[in-house]
Amino acid sequence: MTYCVGMLTQAGLVLIADTRTNAGIDNISSFKKLHILADDPGRTLYLASAGSLSVTQAMLSLLKEGIADPATGEKRFVSEAPSLFRAAEIIGDAVAMARASVEDHLKSTGINGGVSLLLGGRVGGGPLGLYLIYSEGNFIACQTDTPFLQIGEHKYGKPILDRTL
Repeated sequence: MTYCVGMLTQAGLVLIADTRTNAGIDNISSFKKLHILADDPGRTLYLASAGSLSVTQAMLSLLKEGIADPATGEKRFVSEAPSLFRAAEIIGDAVAMARASVEDHLKSTGINGGVSLLLGGRVGGGPLGLYLIYSEGNFIACQTDTPFLQIGEHKYGKPILDRTL
């Protein structure tokens, strides 16, 4: 099981993830869990992922192709989102779409298609932000009273935070 943590500190944003994935009892391998969605002077968007690798990869592909706006049908791209909140909304829609496309197949095999994501970064001159995006596509924002968010295997979180901070 993956472990990821995102922290908003006075000095900036930190996203940490392991690379381990388990595709069965004897099939343990590594996959990238940190993704750069945008990195230019006007926009920095980073994503950490935990959960179903197939749903995560499908969601990332949907983001590259663009997500249809439910009201207008026009494609929305994370790279063009006017705020971090709107970027989280687009990513949440992509997660919901990716899960819906495989859900019936996964149910028949008993495989869990859940994913959790941490989105961190900034758009324009806005403040740094950090969001936890749930498998259903909804999300919450990191607040000052809770300066970090975790996804994946939580029981290892405290030792990792102690070692890195």
